[in-house]
Amino acid sequence: MNRKPKFSPAGFCAGLVLATGAGILCPVDAVRAQADFEGIWMHNVPLSTLARVSSELGLTRAGQADWDRYEPQDDPLFRCIMPGVPRGITDPYLLEIIQQEHQIVMLREYFHQVRRIYMDGREAPEHWPLSMSGYSTGRWEGETLVVTTTHLSPDNAMNIQGHPFSGDEHTYVIERYTRTGDELRMEAVVHDPAFYQEPHAIEFGWELAPDEEIWTYECDPRFGDFMIEADP
Repeated sequence: MNRKPKFSPAGFCAGLVLATGAGILCPVDAVRAQADFEGIWMHNVPLSTLARVSSELGLTRAGQADWDRYEPQDDPLFRCIMPGVPRGITDPYLLEIIQQEHQIVMLREYFHQVRRIYMDGREAPEHWPLSMSGYSTGRWEGETLVVTTTHLSPDNAMNIQGHPFSGDEHTYVIERYTRTGDELRMEAVVHDPAFYQEPHAIEFGWELAPDEEIWTYECDPRFGDFMIEADP
């Protein structure tokens, strides 16, 4: 199952040098350029900015049918299932980023999510199982981190309202992270042509919070039952 072709600038560059010899000037500095995202980050965007009504999303016929069947109790969070991608990339809890040569690890306080973004030029394995977090690979464009995530589960939701996500083989998410001072900004585009007429854009931001600590997060499914029963 081929979800999206990948291009590795480092791999292409190395191959070009091997094939043609030292006469080729390879832009290694551009490939390796990177910003420092290490640390703990706290969101600085009001959650109200994430609200979308269905008419703004441009649902396809299949997407609208799925949305019409949706009930609040269908929210996977009530069953203690982590939100994953794309919904979980805008959760309001703390985010810790650990930056390594071959990968960037994002640790989220919410549901203790661990997300690995592989930076070594690898491609997603063809038969990788679908999951809430999918399979993420990254590259640097100057000081902007660009992340592509595929192999996403249909159990995901698009946003905090629970708008549907098809999870078919053509779905993928591209995130762009840029740091300016002590602020980290993300611009993401969700591609789900089965359920949405156009790609869905998401923006979010964090500020560096070096004095914060990630706490233990515990989810009790019984709390979800209480919330459903209390919903008027």
